[in-house]
Amino acid sequence: MKIIVSIKQVPDTSGKVAVNPDGTLNRASMQTITNPDDMNALEAALKIKDATGCKVVVVTMGSASRCRYAPARALAMGADEAVLVSAREFGGSDTYATSQILAAAINKIGVEADDIVMCGRQAIDGDTAQVGPQIAEKLHLPQVTYAADIQKDATTITVKRIAGGRLHDHRRSRLPV
Repeated sequence: MKIIVSIKQVPDTSGKVAVNPDGTLNRASMQTITNPDDMNALEAALKIKDATGCKVVVVTMGSASRCRYAPARALAMGADEAVLVSAREFGGSDTYATSQILAAAINKIGVEADDIVMCGRQAIDGDTAQVGPQIAEKLHLPQVTYAADIQKDATTITVKRIAGGRLHDHRRSRLPV
C-alpha cells in the first residue's frame, strides 16, 4: 500500500503581497510556503504510514526553481519519495489543466487497488477546491471530500467527513496490515 499526496507551494500571504497591474498575484516577488491544507493531507498520510508501514509519495507541480521547498519539507517530515512535475508550458494552468497534469503524474507513479491519493481541501492562492476532486474523476477513483478525521483499525480505514454540518463515516476495508 502507498499513499500519494498532492502538495502545492503557494505564495506566503502572511508576508509582503505583490499584485500585478492586472490584479493577479506577482508570484515571482513573493515568498512561498507549502499550502496549509496540503500539509494537513501529508500529516494524515504520515499518521497512516506510522500505523501501517506504507509508503508515502508526494507529488507537486511547478518550476524547479520555485518548487524545491515543498518536496524537501515533505521528505524531511517522513515522506519516502517526492516527485516534481515541471515544464514551462504548465505555467498559469487553471484547475482543469493542473488536475490533468497531476492525474497523469499519479498514473505514471501507479495507483494499485489498495493505494490512497490524498489532496488538501483547497489551495490558499485559488480557493477553488476543484483540483482534488478532478484528479479523482480523471483517475476513476472514489473520493471523500472535506475529511475531518481519518482512523485506521485492523484492516479498515474510516474517514469522517463533514457534510450538512454533521460527521459521516466512510470505510474502506481489506487493507494490508
